[in-house]
Amino acid sequence: MAVINKVENKAKELADFNRAPKKVLDREAFIKLFITQLQYQDPMKPIENHEMALQLASFNQVDQLMGLNEKLGKLVDLYKANEYTLLSNLVGKEVKVEGHTIRVEQGQFLGGEFKLEEPANVVNITIRDKQGRIIKNFTLQGLPKGTHSLEWDGRDNHGNQVPDGNYRISITVGSGDTQRSITPLVVARVTGAILGEKSFLKINEAEEIPLNQIKEIYGR
Repeated sequence: MAVINKVENKAKELADFNRAPKKVLDREAFIKLFITQLQYQDPMKPIENHEMALQLASFNQVDQLMGLNEKLGKLVDLYKANEYTLLSNLVGKEVKVEGHTIRVEQGQFLGGEFKLEEPANVVNITIRDKQGRIIKNFTLQGLPKGTHSLEWDGRDNHGNQVPDGNYRISITVGSGDTQRSITPLVVARVTGAILGEKSFLKINEAEEIPLNQIKEIYGR
């Protein structure tokens, strides 16, 4: 029975998928273990039928667990391949994400939106360049509850066209002690994909985000 217990313990160990591969016996090793047991059993005390049945059942369980492990591994590989394909296909496209980085391309602001949980008398919008300098600020008044588009013509406070690239936007609601900041949804350009155990999209040539942070994908 001691051998049976050892075999059953090995079968249970195979259910732990986090165990290092070198510590897990494969099918061939279990078969060798069984044959070795038969070769070195005491001729005066051979394995009884019920013990043999228990060991064969244990080996069958081990084989099933190994088969399940192999199938799970193939499913994981398939999932990763599909994820890599999706990430690669997104490069060059526009996506909507939550954040404060906005982008101007060919003189056009890619766009964005923000949501108000309640009506707002005053909404202040400030746009800064990479050096943190304010290039554009304006105020929206009397906005109702709901989602509102971010509108910007890509020009600074002096009416000059700003260079293409990334800018940072901040939005505050109210004034004085009641003022609070909100994070908008902005349209970003997917400029790359980082593939690995944890895959990321690179947006606006500057930020890395996981796939689940994308709120919307555009065909353009």
